Amino acid sequence: MACVVCGAETKGAALLCGKCFGEIDDPLSLLPAALDPKSDQRLFQIGSVSLRIGPVSSADISFSKGLEPALRLREILASEDKGGLPQFVDHYLAGLGVGLYLRGDERLPRRGIIWSILRSAKDLDFKTEQWAAASVRMGNIHALLVREVSRLPIEASAVLPFVQKSSDLARTLYARSLPYSSLNLVASADEALLDHWTGNSEKALSTVEGLIGSEKSESIKAHLLIVKATVLAETGMKSQAVQVLESIPGKVRDERVARLKALIGVTR
Repeated sequence: MACVVCGAETKGAALLCGKCFGEIDDPLSLLPAALDPKSDQRLFQIGSVSLRIGPVSSADISFSKGLEPALRLREILASEDKGGLPQFVDHYLAGLGVGLYLRGDERLPRRGIIWSILRSAKDLDFKTEQWAAASVRMGNIHALLVREVSRLPIEASAVLPFVQKSSDLARTLYARSLPYSSLNLVASADEALLDHWTGNSEKALSTVEGLIGSEKSESIKAHLLIVKATVLAETGMKSQAVQVLESIPGKVRDERVARLKALIGVTR
């Protein structure tokens, strides 16, 4: 095969060489199927606020404040204590559909502001549970990036550094949940899926089974069982995955159970 950009020879079925992949700022540009065109509608109910101001000669117009998320983020980062950042990041990412519970079937919302948030928040830390929750959501974005980029037809030698960097960032963000036990349980399940996507499925199953054994809440246990079934199904153990899904009580089943069974090939 040859790189579709520069024509250089590539290994296997790779369509992009390492050099050309390294020049791409946003790997999601290669993944149109992963994008979520309705994320703005979920955030603002009817549609996002847009700032449309034509060329003007007045120097009195200020762009430092407003409802547009990018302006609000810039305002917060320019403030002295940046105390509004945890709430902003947590609410904004939640509105985009980036949940605390990593499901594995999410589509990544593609917004330039997301990269601004991730860059700005990397070295900031607030000792609050809301910031820990926001960090778990940011960790999930990195985990989903790992999942999607790993599936690209690109030479493995080019993808591995990106996967390693995003995985390390996700784990660092998940670690901020440690002081909050209930949130840390969620982050541990999320990290188990990350382990699975980076090739350590045995560790992922071991982690999830440990969490299932100690969890009392039926709804959270149902989520953990779905995570376990997802890992089993994606590693070829489909019959075991179906058994796990069947063990979930009907009152706490959600649409993921039926969807995963359909993907496995079970229609009942």
